[in-house]
Amino acid sequence: MWLRCFGLVRIDRGRSRIGEGIYGTGKTVALIGSSGVGKSTLINRLAGSELLRTQGVRGDHKGRHTTTRRELVILPGGGIVIDTPGMRKLGIDGLDLSRAFEDVEGLAVKCRFRDCSHNGEPGCAVRKAMDEGSLSPDRFASYMKLKREAKYEGLNSKQIEAEKNSSMYKEVGGIKNARKLAKSKNKSRG
Repeated sequence: MWLRCFGLVRIDRGRSRIGEGIYGTGKTVALIGSSGVGKSTLINRLAGSELLRTQGVRGDHKGRHTTTRRELVILPGGGIVIDTPGMRKLGIDGLDLSRAFEDVEGLAVKCRFRDCSHNGEPGCAVRKAMDEGSLSPDRFASYMKLKREAKYEGLNSKQIEAEKNSSMYKEVGGIKNARKLAKSKNKSRG
């Protein structure tokens, strides 16, 4: 069984782009996401009526956790949507970028340098494809975001923090060198 995932960008007059793919098709769609992001509100818009209980946003403009059980909703056009309670944390398990981004990885192997970061190196096939319009910059940005997230798979919070610090200060040789550099700059100002 294949699972297709869609990102929802915006809602127009009670229907969304994702809604177009489920109306009248006999398909079942489950909405998953963090608590308070508007899954029930979206389903109400797709259904054209207030079928599911929702709450307004809090004073800090964040949504409120309302749904406490899964609920199946049959849409007027024939599609079926399942509302789910919000999740505290969503992650990617067993991320395989080569299957999801076959096009990007296929271009990456054509780069002049094996360790190409696709950030301006000469002979970068990925940048060339974006410049020529055959690869969407948005798709490449999604690829890079997931690639960064994949680095943290299986790590605990301390290991993730250490990995992020290492990445952030890599250009100056690590966090220890960054501290030394900051101290020397402060001394020279003193």
